[in-house]
Amino acid sequence: MTGLPMRRFSEAEIAAVAMPKTAFVETPLIEADYDKYFYFQRPDTSFDEAYADIIECDALSSGASYYGGGDFGSTAAFAQYGVLPSAIGGAIGSVIADAVFGSAVRRQMRRTNLRNCMGFKGYDRYGLEKDLWQDFNFEEGLDRENAKNRAEALLKQARVASGPAPQQKALGL
Repeated sequence: MTGLPMRRFSEAEIAAVAMPKTAFVETPLIEADYDKYFYFQRPDTSFDEAYADIIECDALSSGASYYGGGDFGSTAAFAQYGVLPSAIGGAIGSVIADAVFGSAVRRQMRRTNLRNCMGFKGYDRYGLEKDLWQDFNFEEGLDRENAKNRAEALLKQARVASGPAPQQKALGL
């Protein structure tokens, strides 16, 4: 359970959240993408608990960004050239870093952080076919998912996470 205050959903509110389809026929091609397309489930978990856990883990994993550490000489640039030139240099450096690392790395970092957080909370991870995954998930790269779509997806993820145990084998972290 999360340390955050837990929202209490009424039975009607929970029933209004459509249960996404998670059943599909596994193939080697689909299994090869389980590092990208997966969902979580934990036995005996209420919708309220699952939602609180998913919200917390989503916030933690979405806040991750690239940081190389150190100051990369920015202190020297600031001291020598002043605020504006060092800010411009920092912006150019950020654009270059983004071009090198790009949104694919951000998506991979988000997935890894989400897996670690939900795994820490005791959820099992299960692979999913891409089209089914897209029905209740989102990928963030260069931009943040729009708030309405994000909220709807997180509710559906909580529905699945608190739903019946899948028939397939758990993947682990």
